[in-house]
Amino acid sequence: MISSNSSLGPGDPSFNRFGPTDGRGLLLTEVDFKWLMAGQGWWINTKRLHSDAAYAAGLVGLALASPCAALRECAALLRAQREGHAADELAAGD
Repeated sequence: MISSNSSLGPGDPSFNRFGPTDGRGLLLTEVDFKWLMAGQGWWINTKRLHSDAAYAAGLVGLALASPCAALRECAALLRAQREGHAADELAAGD
């Protein structure tokens, strides 16, 4: 699922598994995130996750503070992928 390497970024193989902004990679990470959060008792409104940046950031913050290492790694990956996706959308608009 998620590698144990915590240094996520453009050079990290787990980050580039599907490309940082590839829709398939982001979707798979979101599914992992949703199930890992559910395992901790936190339910996610996926529609709101996509439309409300503050809600998404709050959930990622909760996950990053979790005692579950897999959830923390997934949250870090999701944050990096979402930031890359937003940057690509801005660049495409230029």
